[in-house]
Amino acid sequence: MSDGKTVLLVEDNEQLNLINRRALVRAGYNVLTALSILQAREHLSKTEPDVIVLDIMLPDGNGVDFCREVRAYTAARILFLTSVNGYEQTLEGLTAGGDDYLNKPFDLNLLLAKIAAFLRRDEIVGRVRPHGKLLVKGPITLDILTTRAFLNGQDMQLSQKEFALLLFFVRNEGKNISGDEIYENVWRQPMMEDDTALKNALSRLRKKIENNEFEIVAVRGVGYRFEKME
Repeated sequence: MSDGKTVLLVEDNEQLNLINRRALVRAGYNVLTALSILQAREHLSKTEPDVIVLDIMLPDGNGVDFCREVRAYTAARILFLTSVNGYEQTLEGLTAGGDDYLNKPFDLNLLLAKIAAFLRRDEIVGRVRPHGKLLVKGPITLDILTTRAFLNGQDMQLSQKEFALLLFFVRNEGKNISGDEIYENVWRQPMMEDDTALKNALSRLRKKIENNEFEIVAVRGVGYRFEKME
């Protein structure tokens, strides 16, 4: 699973960065390290990593803001590293395009397991993709392998969650779907009581497909429906 895969570690603690790097190299990954957002940008200008392990508190900026920035040009999975008292920022990071988080201090085996899980899911998506690589719905084209979406030929610049959300809607066109069902299929966990992440992702996705052939409509008392505009 790790063969040829690249992980970018963005962590300002040099000792922790070194420990994490050694563990990932032993596991067979190509590893890039950055002690700041500036160094991370330099790596991303030259390389497309498969996974970014991103600390939230960095000397030259905030990991959440950096996540929003890089989502415009990378489909890499993003794993946030955070302290327990950084819970609110972690939630913000997930809605900004992050995929998962890990509280410090953590077991290196858990770090490796989360990264492997990212790559395993990507491999499964590529293996079971419908009708080969592309799924086309009117002006929308979904590249299942690279998790990129295009509207009238233009890259929609979707985050991983936005792509998964759009893919779920396209596969369920015309159906009324509850928020709980959407969350469980896209986030892979129960929504519980807080639907902020779902609403934020829906709001961003709606803006990116507005004024085109399809739309996401709210169905009072039920949830949402993806349908062709009349």
